[in-house]
Amino acid sequence: MIDPSNTGPDAARATPLLEVRGLSVVFDTPDGCHRVVDNVDLQVSAGRTLGLVGESGSGKSVTCLAVLRLLAVRGRVTSGEVLFQGRDLLKVSEEEMEALRGCQIGMVFQDPMVSLNPVRTIGWQIAESLHLHQNLSKSGAAKRTLELLDLVGIPEPKTRFGEYPHQFSGGMSQRAMIAMAIACQPKLLIADEPTTALDVTIQAQILELLSDLKKELDMALILITHDLGVIAEAADDVAVMYAGRVVEEAPVLDLFDSPLHHYTMGLLNSLPRIDRSVDRLSAIEGAAPPPQDFVEGCRFEPRCGHCDDACSGVRPDFSQISDTRRVACMHPVAAT
Repeated sequence: MIDPSNTGPDAARATPLLEVRGLSVVFDTPDGCHRVVDNVDLQVSAGRTLGLVGESGSGKSVTCLAVLRLLAVRGRVTSGEVLFQGRDLLKVSEEEMEALRGCQIGMVFQDPMVSLNPVRTIGWQIAESLHLHQNLSKSGAAKRTLELLDLVGIPEPKTRFGEYPHQFSGGMSQRAMIAMAIACQPKLLIADEPTTALDVTIQAQILELLSDLKKELDMALILITHDLGVIAEAADDVAVMYAGRVVEEAPVLDLFDSPLHHYTMGLLNSLPRIDRSVDRLSAIEGAAPPPQDFVEGCRFEPRCGHCDDACSGVRPDFSQISDTRRVACMHPVAAT
């Protein structure tokens, strides 16, 4: 919690750059309306990385697309606020939102080979945002694009400037996407599975690049992933999502040291360990439910070995364990 009596520079940094309050998203489908994000609260401050972690289908990407107002046609926000520097992005005009996207808020999408335009050169695609948001001349945008290509570690920027996406490797394509996202020095960068399908060495390079850029530009970073190894490497704070809801929030070291939600514990127990030998890795029984099967009570109950009658049909409220930790569970791990 922020101490109101603290008005120094540390207090300014502690004030969230982005604060999501009670965000809910539904999708209209032929078989009905399904809520895929349910009353989500998140916040991230300048210079910090929020890791958003959970299985596929937990609502991580949809939450961030709702923040940017980039939901698919069938998706819509039904409640909540998205406060960016105090402004509710859900209430600004589309013209204002277009001015913010790519300028104040950057996005690295999940698959660079799909997100990049195959018939435009890499240089053209990066320079486009500089033309749009900073009104740079053609030569000025080209010069800045070369600087960005060099900044994200792409060799021979002058040559790469005129090449097309199919001429880039997966790692280089991801670097080009990052260059595009940070071209206008955004205050917030959202990276959706930025290391998926990359080998371990390239993954480490991309994470190091994002960390360096965050420090250099004093950005806030939201890192969406299902990989707890990525979270351990890159995040400052973590929000764990399951079936459209946030179930636990904690600083990254606290989360790994003493998880409170049984889902978080299950995720951690499924990781291989170097400090002990096991014949078989632990697994969470069952599978995460699809949105049409979401229940109003605890959505992890069918897979949890610690539930009882008190959990049945009851949505667990968040328990504030400390100033930086909270968990939505009737019987958190620390209490068992």
